[in-house]
Amino acid sequence: MKMECEAIERYRELEAWFTDRNYDELASLCARLAVWHRDVYVRIGGQEGNIAADTTHATVPWVARDRGAKPYEFLWRLASPAQLLELALKAEHSEACVAKLRAAIRKIGPVNWEAALESGAAPSLALGGERRTSR
Repeated sequence: MKMECEAIERYRELEAWFTDRNYDELASLCARLAVWHRDVYVRIGGQEGNIAADTTHATVPWVARDRGAKPYEFLWRLASPAQLLELALKAEHSEACVAKLRAAIRKIGPVNWEAALESGAAPSLALGGERRTSR
C-alpha cells in the first residue's frame, strides 16, 4: 500500500508541475495515473479515508527529502518534462501505467536545445551533456 501512496503523491506533484507550465495533456495523464493508483489503493485497503494521511508521509522515490529541500527544488526547477516522466517511469510498478508513460515520452520527443535557449526557456539537467554530444 505504501507504493500506491507514493505513486499517488508522485503523480499529484507531476500534475501540478505540468499544469503550472501549461503542459495540459501531461497534467491530465498524471491526474489519471494518480486516480488509477488511488483506485488500486482503495481496492487493496478497502477504504479511501486514509489516503491523504498516508501520502503525506510517502517519499518521492527520486529525491531524498531527508537531505533538505534544496535537491528537491533543484529537480523541479531544472528537469524537463521528458526527464520527469522518465523518473516516474523508473519508479512505476504497474505495466498499464508504464505503457502510458512510455507513450507520453515518445510523443514529447527529443528537445531542440537551441530553440529552447533562443526562446528563453529554463535550462534542463541534461542541457550540457546533450549539447556536447550533438556537436
